Amino acid sequence: MPDVPINNPGGPQYVMPPGVPPMWAPPPADGGWFAEETEPEINVMDYVHLLWGQKWIIAAVVLVAILVGGAWAFTRTKLYRASTRIALEQAPQIIKNQIYSGVSWWELQHYAQDQVQVLETRRLAERVARKLGLDNPNSNSAAYQLLGNLTVKPVKDTNVLELSLINTDPKKAAEWLNLYVQEYIAMNIEDNLDRTRKVYEVIQSKLAPLRKQLEASEQKLLQFKERKDALFVGDQDKNVITEQVNTLTSAYAQAKTSRIRLETKIAALKRLRAENLSGASLPEIMNDPTIQQLRQQQNQLEIELAEKLQTYKSGHPIIKDLRSRIRGLNNKISEQIRRIVRSLQTDYQIKKARELALYSNLQNLRQQAIELSKQTLEYDKIQHEYEQNKRFYEEMLQRSKETDISSTAGLNNVRVIDPAVAPTAPYRPNPRRTLLLSVVLGLFLGVGLVLGLDYIDQTIRTPEDVERYLGSEPLVAVPAYTGETSSVAREVYHSLRTALMVAARNEGSQVILVTSATPQEGKTTTAFNLAKTLAVSGSKVLILDADLRKPSLHHLINTKNVRGLTSVVLGEREILDVAHTIADVPNLDIVTTGPLPPNPPELFSKKSFVRMLERAREKYDWIIMDSPPVASVTDSVIAAQASDLVLVVVRYGFSKRKVINDAMRQLTRTGARIAGVVLNYVDLERDHYYYAGYYSYYRYGYGTDATEGGDARKKKKKPRVTT
Repeated sequence: MPDVPINNPGGPQYVMPPGVPPMWAPPPADGGWFAEETEPEINVMDYVHLLWGQKWIIAAVVLVAILVGGAWAFTRTKLYRASTRIALEQAPQIIKNQIYSGVSWWELQHYAQDQVQVLETRRLAERVARKLGLDNPNSNSAAYQLLGNLTVKPVKDTNVLELSLINTDPKKAAEWLNLYVQEYIAMNIEDNLDRTRKVYEVIQSKLAPLRKQLEASEQKLLQFKERKDALFVGDQDKNVITEQVNTLTSAYAQAKTSRIRLETKIAALKRLRAENLSGASLPEIMNDPTIQQLRQQQNQLEIELAEKLQTYKSGHPIIKDLRSRIRGLNNKISEQIRRIVRSLQTDYQIKKARELALYSNLQNLRQQAIELSKQTLEYDKIQHEYEQNKRFYEEMLQRSKETDISSTAGLNNVRVIDPAVAPTAPYRPNPRRTLLLSVVLGLFLGVGLVLGLDYIDQTIRTPEDVERYLGSEPLVAVPAYTGETSSVAREVYHSLRTALMVAARNEGSQVILVTSATPQEGKTTTAFNLAKTLAVSGSKVLILDADLRKPSLHHLINTKNVRGLTSVVLGEREILDVAHTIADVPNLDIVTTGPLPPNPPELFSKKSFVRMLERAREKYDWIIMDSPPVASVTDSVIAAQASDLVLVVVRYGFSKRKVINDAMRQLTRTGARIAGVVLNYVDLERDHYYYAGYYSYYRYGYGTDATEGGDARKKKKKPRVTT
């Protein structure tokens, strides 16, 4: 795979080897390096490490809370609380048929809530205060004090009330509470008796009017029964009239039906001609015996006439006689028919007269029934009024007797379940509970204080803080140590060397700029120790003191700063002429600043500075430049353009995150490639829990190292420097 070029605006174009991720990349399109910082994710273990590291602060806060709580608990006046329980039944109801207290659960709960208010009334408290001899005629302070020390609360889902009273004397607390309950019961009995007497007085005032009203309704009922126009005495008379009406209605219907039938027959006969009556086919005519006999005789004479006409002529006397006899029979039949018709007409008149009579009687009975109904309603109304007055009078009379009996006896619906006894231990203060709450409160305050200080602290303390807040890779975390021979520090710088070798994009010489955001973060020490580590590993290393503001590298090697970097850049000397060496580290050359120029940024902008670095690349594998802080001056930003890698040193808990971020943005805007961050002067004592695993592999098996100078406990020696 070919090398991939990296766009580095404003600086040299680097080529990234295959498979190696870039240590610097252009800013993203959405906001670039000036985009708003994303909120870091919360890691619970970070807070655990933080709290463990600040455990002594938390312990101190807890101790102070315990001392304050203990002082408060043991200096306060001891208060004792006595308790008792009473059971409530519903107040007796005199209005009912008997004294009855069994009510529904909802009613009982409502009554219990009412009694809580009664127990907390000033009237009852004043009564108890008078019994105890605490009352003051000019003040109600004793009653209000009792109420202030009294607590009444209902027991859930029961008809029981729990009362408690607080006092400095345990015996008085129990005695006063029992007396309070006794006075409540006495007042309850008095109220019930007073209510009963009032009910009795009301009932007695109502009895006399009720008695007069009952007598009036009874007299009215008797007068109604004695009226002359009364149609009945009882319900049996009403039933007789009803039966008569039903009978007459049936007879009237039958008479009307018969009359209509006869009227129909008579009308049919009237429609027949007189000469055709003999041929009428009415049942009354055809079934009449006389007519049947006459027709039989007529038929015989007609047969005989027909036989004689065969022998004699029509003028013969025999023929004439037969015809005369036949005419006589016809006349008799007609007469008989007329007689039957007259009989039907007579029967019709009789039927009609009977119908009219039945109708008249039926109307009279109906009128009587209507009048009977009116009188029945009036009678029922009077009788109902009489019975109602009688029943109410009897009930009120019974109530009067019951109330009279109840007024002579006390009605109490309060029962003491558990009398109050003198408490054996104070209610308040409770030292055990106070100390426990003090511990809990101290823990909360301690944890809150640590978290608050951590929130206020905007510095960098862990490698995770470097990744989270700076967006850069934490290369190593250098602990605070005494002496360069510390095994932990030595191995840390070995790790830093390895990280830089991985970060290098090619196998040629590398120029590494070591800087920091603010002064006093240990960049010079870091650059010097890194250079020694690289040199000990066999690489040819040059370290340049590029801090032209406040140089300090010459102090580390205990030499004079007469000639140095400025002499080489200005062309006065070569690097080898001003380089210093250390006898113990032959591969390390050291160049101090030399005379300080009036305008250091101009020195780093010269082409001679770049040419000096190019010549140094030919002789050295690594070139380390110790530069001034970025936030103070622009020297490091200008010098970073000529370097391959930038190593930012961040002191543990020292500089603010915003300052470090601003410094790194300045470097990246110029095209500098930041290799990573060295977290310096890590306080292992403060964050021992967090860094214990981080450095465990250093402390195991690395107590001595023959190649690095022996035991870490040996005192640091001054390096022997030659020029």
